[in-house]
Amino acid sequence: MRWATVSALLLLAGCTTLTPAQQRSEGEVRAFADRTARLYGLLPIHVLVSHNPQDPPGSYRRSFFSVSAITLTSTFRDAIVAHELAHYVLGHEAPLPGATPEDFKRAYQQRELDANAKSVEILARVGEMGERQALRTVYQYLRAVQLARERYPRLDLAGHKPPCEEIADLLARFPAQREWTVALECAPPELLSRAAGP
Repeated sequence: MRWATVSALLLLAGCTTLTPAQQRSEGEVRAFADRTARLYGLLPIHVLVSHNPQDPPGSYRRSFFSVSAITLTSTFRDAIVAHELAHYVLGHEAPLPGATPEDFKRAYQQRELDANAKSVEILARVGEMGERQALRTVYQYLRAVQLARERYPRLDLAGHKPPCEEIADLLARFPAQREWTVALECAPPELLSRAAGP
């Protein structure tokens, strides 16, 4: 991202007033980001609030992540914030590997899948949720994206795999939770076979 763009974001953040509820939420997001950095032994990460309704709910760039003002009061805030912090914890500022556009696309999608799974760990470890609650929090967000995609087939997923595929990957990574995840929408078939036993 160009510095001019970063500067514009900073100016936007300073020029638009947040509601009291958004201000409280912003403080909670910043505190969560600070705790995440400490627990994972990382430098603090800057948090920006975007006031552009066309921006994604959250995004990560080297040394900072942003959330939209709308995200601050969303029921999915914690899942979105944990996902962006997961990119930071996983070191996803490194250049994508690959020699072709298809290689880059696969590498980008893999990063998103890994961030989904890491966000569960972050919610459990930093947010002090049980793994079940953390996994449900991330699942519910991805399921909401899936429902939005079904309603608006042209929805731009910004390089992500289809939400149902992301859900299947996520649930497959937590086999200890299959007792309840096997019945969820988009659960991978291997969970059903494991639940059925030999």
